[in-house]
Amino acid sequence: MKNAFPIKLLRTLAREIFAGVSLYNIHEYKGTETLPTINIKDIFDGQINEANLSHIHTINLKNIKKSMVLPYDVIITSRGTQLKIAAIPNSLNQAVITSNLIAIRLGEQMLPGFLAAYLKSTVGQQALLSRATSSTTQLVLTISQIEEMKVPVPPLSLQEKIANFANAVEEQYRLSIESAN
Repeated sequence: MKNAFPIKLLRTLAREIFAGVSLYNIHEYKGTETLPTINIKDIFDGQINEANLSHIHTINLKNIKKSMVLPYDVIITSRGTQLKIAAIPNSLNQAVITSNLIAIRLGEQMLPGFLAAYLKSTVGQQALLSRATSSTTQLVLTISQIEEMKVPVPPLSLQEKIANFANAVEEQYRLSIESAN
Protein backbone atom coordinates (compact mmCIF):
# COMPACT_ATOMS: atom_id res chain seq x y z
CA MET A 1 0.00 0.00 0.00
CA LYS A 2 1.37 3.40 -0.98
CA ASN A 3 1.80 6.01 1.79
CA ALA A 4 -0.80 8.77 1.42
CA PHE A 5 1.52 11.46 2.79
CA PRO A 6 4.87 12.73 1.59
CA ILE A 7 7.89 11.30 3.41
CA LYS A 8 10.70 13.69 4.32
CA LEU A 9 14.01 13.45 6.12
CA LEU A 10 13.74 14.88 9.61
CA ARG A 11 16.66 17.25 8.95
CA THR A 12 14.57 18.96 6.23
CA LEU A 13 11.73 19.51 8.73
CA ALA A 14 13.90 20.79 11.57
CA ARG A 15 15.34 24.22 12.06
CA GLU A 16 17.87 22.69 14.39
CA ILE A 17 18.81 19.33 15.90
CA PHE A 18 21.26 19.54 18.79
CA ALA A 19 22.70 17.61 21.72
CA GLY A 20 22.71 18.48 25.37
CA VAL A 21 25.65 19.63 27.44
CA SER A 22 27.73 17.52 29.76
CA LEU A 23 27.16 18.76 33.28
CA TYR A 24 30.91 18.55 33.79
CA ASN A 25 31.30 21.40 31.28
CA ILE A 26 29.11 23.82 33.21
CA HIS A 27 31.01 26.12 35.53
CA GLU A 28 28.88 26.76 38.57
CA TYR A 29 29.01 29.79 40.79
CA LYS A 30 27.06 31.09 43.70
CA GLY A 31 24.65 33.44 41.97
CA THR A 32 20.97 34.10 41.72
CA GLU A 33 20.28 33.10 38.11
CA THR A 34 19.32 29.46 37.67
CA LEU A 35 18.16 27.32 34.79
CA PRO A 36 16.23 24.08 35.03
CA THR A 37 18.16 21.06 33.75
CA ILE A 38 16.40 18.15 32.03
CA ASN A 39 17.91 14.68 32.18
CA ILE A 40 16.54 11.26 31.20
CA LYS A 41 15.14 10.67 34.70
CA ASP A 42 12.93 13.75 34.28
CA ILE A 43 10.97 12.22 31.38
CA PHE A 44 8.13 10.00 32.56
CA ASP A 45 5.27 8.70 30.40
CA GLY A 46 6.14 11.13 27.61
CA GLN A 47 5.99 14.16 29.90
CA ILE A 48 8.60 16.24 31.66
CA ASN A 49 8.29 16.17 35.43
CA GLU A 50 8.88 19.88 35.99
CA ALA A 51 8.44 19.70 39.77
CA ASN A 52 11.59 17.59 40.21
CA LEU A 53 13.96 19.30 37.76
CA SER A 54 17.42 20.15 39.01
CA HIS A 55 18.51 23.77 38.63
CA ILE A 56 21.98 24.99 37.78
CA HIS A 57 23.62 28.30 38.58
CA THR A 58 25.85 29.48 35.79
CA ILE A 59 27.70 32.59 34.81
CA ASN A 60 28.84 31.26 31.46
CA LEU A 61 25.51 31.12 29.60
CA LYS A 62 27.27 31.32 26.23
CA ASN A 63 28.62 27.78 26.67
CA ILE A 64 25.21 26.30 27.39
CA LYS A 65 23.03 28.33 25.02
CA LYS A 66 23.57 25.67 22.36
CA SER A 67 21.96 23.14 24.73
CA MET A 68 18.96 25.25 25.72
CA VAL A 69 15.52 23.99 24.82
CA LEU A 70 12.46 26.12 24.36
CA PRO A 71 8.75 25.33 24.56
CA TYR A 72 7.66 22.84 21.89
CA ASP A 73 11.12 21.43 21.19
CA VAL A 74 10.99 17.63 21.05
CA ILE A 75 13.60 15.75 23.06
CA ILE A 76 14.80 12.16 22.63
CA THR A 77 17.16 10.07 24.72
CA SER A 78 20.44 9.63 22.91
CA ARG A 79 22.01 7.22 25.40
CA GLY A 80 20.54 4.93 27.98
CA THR A 81 18.54 1.80 28.53
CA GLN A 82 15.17 3.27 27.51
CA LEU A 83 14.01 5.28 24.52
CA LYS A 84 12.11 8.28 25.91
CA ILE A 85 10.47 11.11 23.98
CA ALA A 86 8.77 14.31 25.17
CA ALA A 87 7.85 17.75 23.92
CA ILE A 88 8.95 20.68 26.06
CA PRO A 89 5.78 22.12 27.62
CA ASN A 90 4.81 25.75 27.14
CA SER A 91 5.15 26.25 30.91
CA LEU A 92 8.90 25.61 30.73
CA ASN A 93 10.21 28.85 29.23
CA GLN A 94 13.77 27.61 28.77
CA ALA A 95 15.86 24.80 30.15
CA VAL A 96 19.17 23.06 29.54
CA ILE A 97 19.26 19.45 28.38
CA THR A 98 22.02 17.10 29.43
CA SER A 99 24.30 15.17 27.09
CA ASN A 100 22.02 12.10 27.24
CA LEU A 101 19.37 13.97 25.26
CA ILE A 102 18.96 15.32 21.73
CA ALA A 103 16.53 18.14 20.92
CA ILE A 104 14.66 18.80 17.70
CA ARG A 105 13.43 22.32 17.00
CA LEU A 106 11.01 22.07 14.10
CA GLY A 107 10.28 24.41 11.23
CA GLU A 108 6.83 25.28 9.93
CA GLN A 109 6.05 22.01 8.12
CA MET A 110 5.59 19.87 11.22
CA LEU A 111 3.96 20.35 14.61
CA PRO A 112 5.96 19.24 17.67
CA GLY A 113 2.97 17.39 19.12
CA PHE A 114 2.65 15.35 15.93
CA LEU A 115 6.37 14.51 15.80
CA ALA A 116 6.32 13.44 19.46
CA ALA A 117 3.22 11.28 18.84
CA TYR A 118 4.82 9.73 15.75
CA LEU A 119 8.09 8.98 17.56
CA LYS A 120 6.15 7.36 20.44
CA SER A 121 4.14 5.21 18.02
CA THR A 122 5.18 1.66 17.16
CA VAL A 123 6.26 2.74 13.67
CA GLY A 124 8.22 5.72 15.02
CA GLN A 125 9.88 3.63 17.71
CA GLN A 126 10.91 1.05 15.11
CA ALA A 127 12.32 3.80 12.88
CA LEU A 128 14.37 5.24 15.76
CA LEU A 129 15.58 1.87 17.03
CA SER A 130 16.57 0.76 13.53
CA ARG A 131 18.93 3.75 13.39
CA ALA A 132 20.35 3.30 16.89
CA THR A 133 23.54 1.48 17.71
CA SER A 134 23.37 -0.58 20.83
CA SER A 135 25.37 -2.77 23.08
CA THR A 136 23.79 -5.39 25.30
CA THR A 137 22.46 -2.78 27.73
CA GLN A 138 22.84 0.67 26.15
CA LEU A 139 21.01 2.39 23.31
CA VAL A 140 22.94 5.09 21.43
CA LEU A 141 21.43 7.56 18.95
CA THR A 142 23.42 10.31 17.24
CA ILE A 143 22.28 13.56 15.72
CA SER A 144 23.16 12.33 12.22
CA GLN A 145 21.10 9.16 12.74
CA ILE A 146 18.08 11.23 13.80
CA GLU A 147 18.58 13.73 10.95
CA GLU A 148 18.36 10.92 8.38
CA MET A 149 15.15 9.47 9.78
CA LYS A 150 12.22 9.48 7.35
CA VAL A 151 8.97 10.95 8.70
CA PRO A 152 5.50 11.14 7.11
CA VAL A 153 4.24 14.70 6.70
CA PRO A 154 0.43 14.93 6.69
CA PRO A 155 -1.27 18.33 6.32
CA LEU A 156 -0.93 20.56 9.40
CA SER A 157 -4.66 20.28 10.19
CA LEU A 158 -4.36 16.48 10.39
CA GLN A 159 -1.11 16.75 12.38
CA GLU A 160 -2.98 18.87 14.92
CA LYS A 161 -5.81 16.33 15.22
CA ILE A 162 -3.35 13.46 15.66
CA ALA A 163 -1.37 15.39 18.29
CA ASN A 164 -4.55 16.29 20.20
CA PHE A 165 -5.77 12.69 20.07
CA ALA A 166 -2.41 11.35 21.26
CA ASN A 167 -2.37 13.87 24.14
CA ALA A 168 -5.91 12.88 25.14
CA VAL A 169 -4.98 9.18 25.12
CA GLU A 170 -1.86 9.84 27.23
CA GLU A 171 -3.86 11.93 29.69
CA GLN A 172 -6.54 9.23 29.95
CA TYR A 173 -3.85 6.61 30.55
CA ARG A 174 -2.21 8.78 33.22
CA LEU A 175 -5.55 9.34 34.97
CA SER A 176 -6.36 5.62 34.82
CA ILE A 177 -3.04 4.72 36.44
CA GLU A 178 -3.50 7.44 39.05
CA SER A 179 -7.01 6.19 39.78
CA ALA A 180 -5.83 2.57 40.05
CA ASN A 181 -3.14 3.56 42.51
